[in-house]
Amino acid sequence: MKFLTSFVITLFGQGVVLVVGFLNAVLITRQLGRAGRGEYAMVSFLVMVLGVLFGEGIHRTNIYFTSKDKSQQNVSALFSNAIVLFGVITVVFAGFSLLPDAIFQLILPGIKRLYIQLGILIALFFIFGRMLQGIFLGLQQFWHYNFAYIGPIVLFFFFDVAYFCVMKHLTTTVVLINYSLAMFVIAVMALLVLIKPWHTPLMIRFRPDWNALKLNLNIGGRATIAYLLLFLLARINLYIVNYTQPLEQVGLFAVAANIGSLIQRVPNVTGVVLFPRVSETEGKKQMKLTLKASALAFSIGLFVSAFFLIWGKQIIIFLYKPEFAESYRALVWLLPGIVVLGIAIIFNTSLWGRGFPAVTLWAPFVAVVTNILFCFILIPSHGIVGASQASSISFFLFSLIIATYYFRKHATS
Repeated sequence: MKFLTSFVITLFGQGVVLVVGFLNAVLITRQLGRAGRGEYAMVSFLVMVLGVLFGEGIHRTNIYFTSKDKSQQNVSALFSNAIVLFGVITVVFAGFSLLPDAIFQLILPGIKRLYIQLGILIALFFIFGRMLQGIFLGLQQFWHYNFAYIGPIVLFFFFDVAYFCVMKHLTTTVVLINYSLAMFVIAVMALLVLIKPWHTPLMIRFRPDWNALKLNLNIGGRATIAYLLLFLLARINLYIVNYTQPLEQVGLFAVAANIGSLIQRVPNVTGVVLFPRVSETEGKKQMKLTLKASALAFSIGLFVSAFFLIWGKQIIIFLYKPEFAESYRALVWLLPGIVVLGIAIIFNTSLWGRGFPAVTLWAPFVAVVTNILFCFILIPSHGIVGASQASSISFFLFSLIIATYYFRKHATS
């Protein structure tokens, strides 16, 4: 499938996620208020951290190894290894959910035990879905990938709207239960799409390959660290705000961060399509593909950022209620960093496709440390605006390091 076709299909999927996810976020925010939105934001943060720690490595290696060898034998081995890992993760998460309240409060202060346990359950289904999505992407089956990716968001929104229409209100507990149900249903459906149990003989069989599993874990470990650092670069500020500010401030910052993540959709979707393609190409063709993708991501990111800079406050008040107007000031300081980060994400993804070189580990690490330091300097005096300022500073630093390395590497290769 050509890059442009793949991009359009996946961009359509991301567009659905953007619109539906945004509408659901608006509904949730309006119903839960500042504090409730803060609770939901922190549980979502927990879901993503667990998802990255336990699922992103196998997701990335499934893409990489499937794109290298699309044979039924190899796909069966990768799928079987994923099932084995999922079984181990389930046991670990079961133990995690039984930890005493004191530890839960140390991890997520102010968040109820039930909410954390529901977050763990959501993360479990999320991880399984990511494993399957990696195989779909490696096979370049973008329709299947987008079904597995879009499905939970759409179904989550449907459950929330249905409950709201019947009961006329939403609570944090209801929202999290709906989230977990949506993840579970789509994960099961994606599994059926992949293994095709109605085929005779079966398209995918359970045949673990322990040597391949060791290789997956080895490479997946680097992928996990690289992606975790990138995730923390984008989201660690929310966690620090939760530690240093009331839940109401977390809710305000979460709205600004959510709009920022919407702007990031274009480089994200470009990276999704780019990663398996870069894994297959080399030299000037690879660089041309990366530059084309980065130019597209930058142009669209700049346009959308300018739109929110001009009309962002009115949009926030209209959609989220006037009590969230303070989120706009945080968003303004976040936008410059979001634009440059979009370019860096493309370069970084291209480097991931070349085997996760060391710079994809130390560059985000340096940026995360910088982010944390500036958070503790700026948040006490500037609140959530300081959190956004710290983000933009660290985004610029990360982008400078990655872009410099990328062009020097290609200049000497």
